[in-house]
Amino acid sequence: MWLIGGAAALAVTIGAAALGSALGLLPLPYALAVVDERLPVIFRLHMAASGLGLVLLPAVLLARRRPGIHRPLGIVAACVLAIGLAASLPSALASAAEPLARAGFFTQGVLSLSCLALGIWAARRRRLDLHRTAMASLAALVSGAIALRLMLYAVIALRLPFDPSYTAIAWACWLLPLLALWTGGGLWRRRSHWLAIEPGARIG
Repeated sequence: MWLIGGAAALAVTIGAAALGSALGLLPLPYALAVVDERLPVIFRLHMAASGLGLVLLPAVLLARRRPGIHRPLGIVAACVLAIGLAASLPSALASAAEPLARAGFFTQGVLSLSCLALGIWAARRRRLDLHRTAMASLAALVSGAIALRLMLYAVIALRLPFDPSYTAIAWACWLLPLLALWTGGGLWRRRSHWLAIEPGARIG
C-alpha cells in the first residue's frame, strides 16, 4: 500500500510540476524549452492537459470501487488526457532530440491514445476486464513521464553521455513500466477474459 501511495504522490508531484511549467511558473529544461519555442501553443497545451491528467489519474484509479466518483472523474481525466496525448504527437516530432528518441516519444503517445480509446470503448460496452486492462496499460504508459525525470536525474548525476542516454530513456521510460505490468501483473494470463461482458455491471 505504501508503494501505491508513493507512486500516486509522485504522479501528482510531476503532474503539478508540468502544470506549473505550462503556466510559466517553473522554468523548462533546455530540451523542452526548444520544443516550446517551436510549438508554443501546442506544447503548452500538452504540458497543461497531461499534467492535469497525471494529477487526476491516481484519484480515478483509487476510486475504481466507487462508481459514483469513478465515472465522472474518469470522464474528466479521459478528456484532458486525450487533449494532452494528442498534443504530445507533434511535440515529439518537434523535439531537438535524436530521431530515434523522437520515435520513442511518438510511439508512447500513439500507444497511450490507443489504450485510452480502447478503455472508453470497452467501458461503454461493459467489457469490464478489457476496460481495466486498457486503463492499467494507459497508466503504465503515462507513468513514463515520471520515469523519464528520474532517469534523467540519474544520467546527470552519473555524468553519462547525454544524447545516447536520452535516446535509450525515450523508450525505456514507458517500455519498462508497461512490461512490468504485463509480466508481473498477470495481464497476459488474463487475456481470455478481455471480451467477457458483465451484464448489468457498473464501471468501478
